[in-house]
Amino acid sequence: MELLKKPILRVPLVLALTGILCRVLRSIVILIWTRVQTAQGPDPATGAYTLSVGPVAPFLDLLCFLLFWAAGWKFVRGLTRKQIFFSATIMVVWLGILLVWEQLSQAMGGYSMWVHRFYATQTAMSWATQLLIWIFDEVSVPVVLPSIFTPYCYLLLGKKGAPHKV
Repeated sequence: MELLKKPILRVPLVLALTGILCRVLRSIVILIWTRVQTAQGPDPATGAYTLSVGPVAPFLDLLCFLLFWAAGWKFVRGLTRKQIFFSATIMVVWLGILLVWEQLSQAMGGYSMWVHRFYATQTAMSWATQLLIWIFDEVSVPVVLPSIFTPYCYLLLGKKGAPHKV
């Protein structure tokens, strides 16, 4: 936790740890929801099981949204806006690298499992991606690209820097 005390690393570490927590909670909720649906049995007409996300997807997005802001309130709030900006920029660069890596791996005809694993560090911000997808009703790089700037939302929690002497 000594790294968490450094202002420049605060936002990336808080978002990465919160993202991993969100990923674990997502897995648990999806597992429970799948078990509930399979316990209901197959469709009597077709004999096939039907699995749907139902109300789980909006619930998980709301959970990530709340954890994002709770983590920011707890760990980022004491920093100045300048410190938050530079710290958030590290996370924005990281998210840009992940997006480029993902696009390159898909262009080569596959999907890197390492990208999937590293995207756990961004799961706390998935609510922003889902919001943009819902608004524009499509999934594409131009729609998702603005969501990589979500760490800058923490600027709202920052305190103004020391007044400048004239």
